[in-house]
Amino acid sequence: MKHSEFFSALKKGEIARCYLFEGREEYTKRSALATLRSQVAGGDFAAMNDTRLTDPAPDELIAAAETLPFLSERRFLEIRDCAMLTGEKSKDYDEESAVKRLDEYLDHLPDTVCMVFTVRGKADGRKKLYNILKKKAEIVSFEPLEDRELSQWIAKTLARQGKKISLAACQKLWFSAGRELTLLENEIGKLTAYAGDREEITEADVDAVCVHSTEYKVYDLTDALLSGQGSRAMDMLAALLRDGEERLGLLPMLGRQCRQLKYTKAMAAGGASPDEIASRLGIPPFAARKNMQTARNYSLEQLNAMGMWCLETEYEVKSGRMMDAGSLETVMLRILALRKETRRG
Repeated sequence: MKHSEFFSALKKGEIARCYLFEGREEYTKRSALATLRSQVAGGDFAAMNDTRLTDPAPDELIAAAETLPFLSERRFLEIRDCAMLTGEKSKDYDEESAVKRLDEYLDHLPDTVCMVFTVRGKADGRKKLYNILKKKAEIVSFEPLEDRELSQWIAKTLARQGKKISLAACQKLWFSAGRELTLLENEIGKLTAYAGDREEITEADVDAVCVHSTEYKVYDLTDALLSGQGSRAMDMLAALLRDGEERLGLLPMLGRQCRQLKYTKAMAAGGASPDEIASRLGIPPFAARKNMQTARNYSLEQLNAMGMWCLETEYEVKSGRMMDAGSLETVMLRILALRKETRRG
């Protein structure tokens, strides 16, 4: 089930005996775990009904699950980073026999325990225990929030601090800083402090104080490059390299942005609106409008060529046919030359 379905069930008091929490969005995963823990093992004796184990052997896990709760209906059992669900090798038990034992035990799991397996990121779907849990537990997937959910989360988080923010400013924030909620929470704290007594958080505030992700910096670099601002684009590249980014990491990002411009131009030619283009590409409407404006200066063939230059250069470097130093700069100079040819034409 999706994390939203889990929270809905929890509001109704529907709590399963066994869960697996997996997925890339660790902030929401931690929040769900804390909420479930408080509902199962809250109250005066919470600490006595809360057990946390890391990759336990079957005997230890079963003993904890069989322990009766103290002055409570249930106890909470969290099993972290179980090797039977990850690519790690178990330290203290034989995995094959452990899986067989847990398979049998889960059929008789007492209703006095709520057992939650948690893993960082995704569990290994090839593992036998994972397939057992698909049948005998609730698997909750914590993936990054969709655009609408992300903007709602930002607005609600700021509202709890007495602040308001427009949809456009929300989109600006997650597009520029990234979609990871832990990072966004830090940026919201900075925005709140920066605004002071002012109630409204604006797009200008986001530009003024929030960090920019590498992806957003490459977006800015591409915009400068395709607008013919060669000096500015090279300065931005130099800053990225000083910050520890590598050309082989930036090349595919530049290529992806060129392809986005190609798709934007094609969709706009087909009558798609900025909102429709934004939805299809997974970017905010303001970025789609900016892409439409930039793409007008080039043909589909030219935009496609730019993307291919990035792919070809990346291959040449990885195969040892081209030096890494200067590789990205060469692509950028080719794009600038194409810009000059386009303007002369």
